[in-house]
Amino acid sequence: MSQLRSVIGFTILLCAGCTKTANIPPADLTLTSFERGASHLLTARFSSTVDLQNAFNDYEKSNQLSPTLICSLNRDLDFSSEHTIDIRAEGRVTAVSEPQPHHMFSSELVFYYTQPNGTQRDLNDYDAIRPLLASQAAIPCKVRITAYGYEAYYTNTLLIPSRLLTEQMPR
Repeated sequence: MSQLRSVIGFTILLCAGCTKTANIPPADLTLTSFERGASHLLTARFSSTVDLQNAFNDYEKSNQLSPTLICSLNRDLDFSSEHTIDIRAEGRVTAVSEPQPHHMFSSELVFYYTQPNGTQRDLNDYDAIRPLLASQAAIPCKVRITAYGYEAYYTNTLLIPSRLLTEQMPR
């Protein structure tokens, strides 16, 4: 019996590192508005062709963690779980409404700025971020959704015009 338990334990450990790719269709995101919220956080509102709140349940019958909108502010286009974008904005995605075929979401963005030496500037250090935005026409963003046993799912890229961000930043 203990040999059977050992085999079962080994199999569980072996499969613990296994992840599957979800069969969720690529979600197209469309920006509907961008504004400063009551708490001085910048809020992106957007539509999606996939219900981001229930994507893993709808397509994989699996529970998921809350989706996150991630925006690269320094032209880093490596949106992957193994990589952290040093200068980014990110926020939890929440459902606003669910009209078919497009679902409406919003995300209050927090800005992160990690310097080359590894130290992080204060959250929402808009003075450090403004020059980066001024040199770009648009900021690429993606929604990341994770679920146990699956690779992270990323939507197609949402482009937010840089001028919208700088216009809404507190001075």
